[in-house]
Amino acid sequence: MVAASKEFVFHHTFKDVSQLEDGDFFKSPEEIHYNAEWFILVIRTKDQLEAYLHCDNEKDDNVAWTVDAEFSLKIASSSGSYAMKFQKGCFDGFGLGWNDFVSWDSLTEDFLYDNSFTIEACVKITKMTGFSKDVLRSFDESEKRFSDVILVVGDEKFYVLKLFLASHSSYFNALFLGKFKEADQSEVTLQNIDPTDFQSLLEVLYGEPAIDDGTIDGVLLLAHMLDVTLAIRKCEEFLIEKSMKSMRELLKMANQYQLENLKTVCISKINTI
Repeated sequence: MVAASKEFVFHHTFKDVSQLEDGDFFKSPEEIHYNAEWFILVIRTKDQLEAYLHCDNEKDDNVAWTVDAEFSLKIASSSGSYAMKFQKGCFDGFGLGWNDFVSWDSLTEDFLYDNSFTIEACVKITKMTGFSKDVLRSFDESEKRFSDVILVVGDEKFYVLKLFLASHSSYFNALFLGKFKEADQSEVTLQNIDPTDFQSLLEVLYGEPAIDDGTIDGVLLLAHMLDVTLAIRKCEEFLIEKSMKSMRELLKMANQYQLENLKTVCISKINTI
């Protein structure tokens, strides 16, 4: 199985840049991706612009958590030139970035348009720990008598029915009803899957309201990877009817996951502006 890659991009335009004095800062609005809150912080320090990416646990500040990620921050000019830096690191409550992202002279001379500049963050999450969600339905050992297979995902075990999963997913249909060795096993390990995302996906299949702006990235990524059409449809309905994500982000998700109804709605809204 190809690993589910947790990647996202977000932008923010900082305005009235000339008002920044030494020590002043701008902070972008927070965006939720994969159950975490993300924002960009820029600071003017003498002759430099500092730039940092921040991550926070939106659910519980009292729980130890970490996010290992690769990321870049980038600003571009109207002429096509750009300044970009790349970093790998571990977020644990503090921002990561650079105290010399670009010189202040370069920013004002090369990258300002109408006293503003836009910064883009590209993020690839490689590992998350300490992030939890409210459990809407249990798939632990208490469900053993209603199951016929144990799925091991990360350090968690899920007690489920093969035929139920096979009826919703071409991946599980092939795995459990095809000629793979897993068809006859009572315990199967699924590699490269986040157990929290898998919990949410199962909850969706069992009719629980598990989709929100925090969980949808992980659920949709996993549903697309495992070809779970019901979950994909539920995610698309949420994005159309309830999501607070930006139009730019909705369009990106529509294109990435071939969500044609969402794409149509987004284009219709853009055309009426």
